[in-house]
Amino acid sequence: MRPYTFGFLLLPLLGWGQSPPKALLWQVEGHGLATPSCVVGTVHSKDARAFRQVPRLLAVLEGRDVLAGELDLLAGPAASRLRADALMMPPGKELSDFYTPKELGRVKKALSAKIGPMALMAGRMKPFFLMAFLTESTMQADSSMVLDQYLQVKAKEMGKDVMGLETVAEQVAAVDGLPLQDQADMLYRTVRSGADEKGMDRFLDAYAQQDLGRLAKLVARGDMPDQLGEKLLKERNHVMALRMDSLMQGGRSFLFAIGAAHLPGTDGVLDLLREMGYVVSPMVERGPAVQGRRR
Repeated sequence: MRPYTFGFLLLPLLGWGQSPPKALLWQVEGHGLATPSCVVGTVHSKDARAFRQVPRLLAVLEGRDVLAGELDLLAGPAASRLRADALMMPPGKELSDFYTPKELGRVKKALSAKIGPMALMAGRMKPFFLMAFLTESTMQADSSMVLDQYLQVKAKEMGKDVMGLETVAEQVAAVDGLPLQDQADMLYRTVRSGADEKGMDRFLDAYAQQDLGRLAKLVARGDMPDQLGEKLLKERNHVMALRMDSLMQGGRSFLFAIGAAHLPGTDGVLDLLREMGYVVSPMVERGPAVQGRRR
């Protein structure tokens, strides 16, 4: 089972009061830190546009002790099995329980066309994750790994420690806070609207340009329920910010690589760290953008 985090799926839950600086990489200093740490917003994608800032991130990582993602995607077989099991519905539940025969046929047809062999397990998978795989299928696969995993692999190669701010169980519990019928309704809306490949292209272009304000406008049509937004975004932001604080106060320096959705807003990680007493500022890239490369 491939590594997976919530990544870009959370972006429709965002709301900005004003346009933030064009920056995905932020420096965290002050509050007694001997060496600044950094936070970067990532996207769970293999598209080359997601990788354009990788050379810069690796240069930043050289001066840090640890790379911390949302999850440790390089964890051993036991964690991988847990991750795979977490995608499945409880015993006795099937995808067919949530649809009319006509709706089920439409969903199965879309899954077969878009996610290939994964569609064989679709009848037992939680609808939220099926929706995630459908959305991911609209993006180019220019790399053999998604950005989150690639950064962790490179960190290991550099001799850095790699860790997760959360556990798989914690992330799954957030998804499980949304009733399966609501998840199924979201999946059906995704299937009915079709694969928005042009919309995903615009999204990744904005990400490559580090334009958080434009990202907010592009995803303003998102229709995830407030309950899911509370569980998947706000509550997790507070947990992650507290854990970042505890880790940084331990004396080591970090590059925190988390989904871009977690950065901005009054309940975002950046403002939460400011409330704790840290100075958080954008590391705006100078000069022409670094071009993405196929891997």
